[in-house]
Amino acid sequence: MDRIELHFHLLPGVDDGPGDLGVALALARESVRDGTRVITCTPHAAHVDVAEIPERVRELRAAVVQAGIDLDVRPGAELAWRDVHALGGAELETVAQGPPGRRWLLLEAPLPGTGTLAGLTDSARELRERGFGVLIGHPERSPALVRDPGAVNELLAAGDRLQVNASSLTGYHGAGARAAALDLVAAGSAAVIASDAHQPGARAPRLSEAVAVLRRESMPAAEAEALVGAAPRALLEHGFAPRERMAA
Repeated sequence: MDRIELHFHLLPGVDDGPGDLGVALALARESVRDGTRVITCTPHAAHVDVAEIPERVRELRAAVVQAGIDLDVRPGAELAWRDVHALGGAELETVAQGPPGRRWLLLEAPLPGTGTLAGLTDSARELRERGFGVLIGHPERSPALVRDPGAVNELLAAGDRLQVNASSLTGYHGAGARAAALDLVAAGSAAVIASDAHQPGARAPRLSEAVAVLRRESMPAAEAEALVGAAPRALLEHGFAPRERMAA
């Protein structure tokens, strides 16, 4: 297996992910046992100086190598809608993924109490206008989006992609999030699945479990595996641009 995590809180001591390096390494080992070979570290941008993320990831990568863990660790970030307006182009570029001209960023769908649908759509639009593709994180966990399928369709029509949480598919976030996640995957609207892991244990890597769920839902094995392997790898290697730019 050659799985890729595009939404994963592995960077220690910055947010609600691992509190220290030891926990981060334990989480890294769990991800390797789950079949993962590449992780983009996506700390909440509001909890860290974004300009420091590449260096922090280099330090983590060195510790991963020293610990003998076969894992490629890369810099990234999870942006909330407020972060988009606060960060400059150079800061966004340090945590963007993909090749030049097709760089993209992970934008968190609003959870209860963390933002509004209008905030999400405005910040997604601003990222597009600034030349970045947008990967929307865990839309199935956002009641505002689940209640408004038209908003999801508008994001997709603008060229945004959707990342569904493996933990939603396994039921960790409740029946509503699980049903919404299954609907997005069944409709072909989910570009990738990621663990959105935070800690060993309950918020650990869940890609294998998510693939098993999709197999029980009659998805062919190759299609289910592509959502955690080939599809995220393509986003890292080839990226994607806003639809406006693709049409230009």
